[in-house]
Parts: sequence; structure tokens; C-alpha cells
Amino acid sequence: MSAFAHVPASKPDAILHLNTLFAQDQSPNKVSLGVGAYRDENGKPWILPSVKAAEAVISADLTKYNKEYPPQPGYPLFLKSCQEFLLGEDHTAIAEKRVASCQSLSGTGSLHVGMCFLMNNYAGHQFYMPSVTWPNHYGIFEKAYGKQSKYLEYTYLFKDGQLKIDFESMKKDMNNAPNESIFLLHACAHNPSGIDLSKDQWMEVLAIFKAKKHVAFFDVAYQGFATGSFEEDGFATRLFAREGVEIVVAQSFAKNFGLYGERVGCCHIVHTDQNNAQLTLNLQGYMCLIVRQTWSMSPVHGAYIVQTIGQDPELKKQFLVDVQTMSSRIKKMRQMLYDELMRIGTKGDWTHILTCIGMFTFTGLTPAQVEHMKVKHAVYLVTQGGRMSMCGLTEKNVAYVAAAMKETVENVK
Repeated sequence: MSAFAHVPASKPDAILHLNTLFAQDQSPNKVSLGVGAYRDENGKPWILPSVKAAEAVISADLTKYNKEYPPQPGYPLFLKSCQEFLLGEDHTAIAEKRVASCQSLSGTGSLHVGMCFLMNNYAGHQFYMPSVTWPNHYGIFEKAYGKQSKYLEYTYLFKDGQLKIDFESMKKDMNNAPNESIFLLHACAHNPSGIDLSKDQWMEVLAIFKAKKHVAFFDVAYQGFATGSFEEDGFATRLFAREGVEIVVAQSFAKNFGLYGERVGCCHIVHTDQNNAQLTLNLQGYMCLIVRQTWSMSPVHGAYIVQTIGQDPELKKQFLVDVQTMSSRIKKMRQMLYDELMRIGTKGDWTHILTCIGMFTFTGLTPAQVEHMKVKHAVYLVTQGGRMSMCGLTEKNVAYVAAAMKETVENVK
């Protein structure tokens, strides 16, 4: 008998398993609304034109863009591009040398580096998660902090099923937390709900953080992808960094660059000591130590793409157009789904389809209704909140999906 015979079967990841079930489904009408990746109007993966152009630049000079190990924190021009996409080229935090950055493995790797850093250098401070968040946040926290450590939750959405932010309860939770607590925040395009704070609400949260000296840990997975504007989607992160709140940022280029399989991202720590370049180097060095002990070196190809686009004015201009293309198609599908639900007289209030933002939307369908959508209509959504990926909708399938939703809400309580 094997020495490992005692190892039990692992519970499959709910979202990834949904994709497996979809692939096995033989229905000619099947629709995947669970996948967390952009799809074009034909339901196919889309490589951004700016990324194709950057690939051509890279492949034309393999002496410059070689396959050697990169510097431990990542290439300087890559890190420069990351900071500029995140905060803007003229942000005071960059000018004051308050931004420590280290390349990592997309959003998940960046979250891991940030949490390990806080665990080792800010121990004893309470960690808060939003009451509704990306499920993988929990596993990453446990990996970094240990199974015995406990996070607390702060209120995000109303508990009674309303698809709205319970902002008063959120503020109460933040005010009642111990000073210098850590709060995980979705910078934009909240995953999985698609429901974001307004700019005025972010200003109120900022005031609490300054008074309580909380640390803001921003998960930035969709900047530019949500509204089509890096400035708009970066409002909260740029605001907190400018106003003297210590922040940690997990930055991913999977969605906005379409670099899902390249696993390219960056972890940033923005401190409050102006022109303390040594502190910035110290923070970067500690993040590098975490990377060295985990995956050693970050992959270069995705970094080459990001820095090539970030440092070439024409490619960057094309990239921003590409991001607008993706964002605009998602907004169009939101409108088309809402209009079709209204046209066929679907019961319920569906205005949240329009007011939510980014890739995902909580539909409000119950687990039983989600299961019915899958079994009867071969329409696949995530169980939590009936989460729908708007990228899976096309002009060809939106009427079918709307009809399936209407039949489901009428016949499944």
C-alpha cells in the first residue's frame, strides 16, 4: 500500500469545476457565464492588438528580450510601468519615492506576497475581509497567516439579499475595529458582486482610515477593465496613496492586458515617509525575500509585454483603446440583457444588471435557481449570488439566457 494512501480526495474549486462541467455538457445551446476571462462577440478568447504588437517588438530582438533570470524584484522598466498604470505618471507617491514594488505571479501571487509581508512585519494587527469577497482570498490568507489565525469580516452587502452596499454598517465596522487594523478592499469591479463604492463613499472611508490609522490592502485585478479608464478605476488607490494612508496593493495584469496564462502582476507597498528611499528599498527587499523563498524568480515574458506597452507612447495609446473595447462590449451586453429581460416581462427588479460594473454581476438567483439554469437550460453561473460573468454573453445568446432566467424565476422559488 502507498505511503500516501491516506490522502483524501480534494474538494474541487467551485468555479474551476464549473468550467469542467460546462466542457462536458453536450447541449448545443450551452452558455458559460462562470468563466473569469474576457470573451469576444463570438465567445472566443481575445488577444489585444497592442499585446500582439508588443509580442512583435519582443520577438524581433531576442538579444534584448532574452530568457535570462530577471532582477529579483523584476525589470526596472516593468516596475516603472506597473507604478504608472496603478497611480498615474505624476502621482506624488512616485515622485516622493514612497512606492516599493516587486513583480509577482498575477493577482494571487501579489496577494500572497502582501499577506506574508504583513504577517511577518505587522503581526498582532487584526485583519478584516469584506463579508462578500473572492473565495480564493480565504485560502491565500490561511496560507500566509496559518490555519490558527483568524480574520474578521466587515459588512459589505446587505444581509437580507439586497444587491446594495450596507454602507452605514461598513463604516460602523471600520470605526469599531482596533486602531491600525488591516482591511482588504476591492479597488474597483468588486468580485463577485460587481457592486462598487461611489467616490463620495470612498472619501468617507478614507477619513475613517486616517483617523484610525488603518492599513488598506487593495486588490486591483480590474483596473481599466471596469470603466475603460485607468484613472477612474484607480480612484480609491490613488486617493489613499496621496492622502497619507499606508497601503499594500496586489496588482494583476490578467484581465486588463488579457495575459491570463502569463501570470504577471506586482505587489506594491506605499509608505508615508517622504523621500525615504532607503525604507522603500528595505520594503522591496523584504518582498523579494518572500518571492525568493516561494517561486524564486518571476517569469519574464509577461513582464516584457507590460513594460513594452507601458514605455512606448503609441503602443500605450493602442492599449488604452483596447481596454475601452473590452469595457464597452461588457456595458453593451449589460444593456442588452436588461432590455431583453424587460421586453419579455421577467418578474423582479433587474436594474442592478445596469448599475453593477466590471466583469461580474450578482444576479440574485438562488442556489436552487442556479442549479435549475444549469440542468434545464445548460446555462452555467456561479452559485454564490448567482454570479454571472458578463463576458460570456453575446448578441447570439443573450435572448436565450434572458428567456432561461425568466422561466427559472417563474418556476423555481
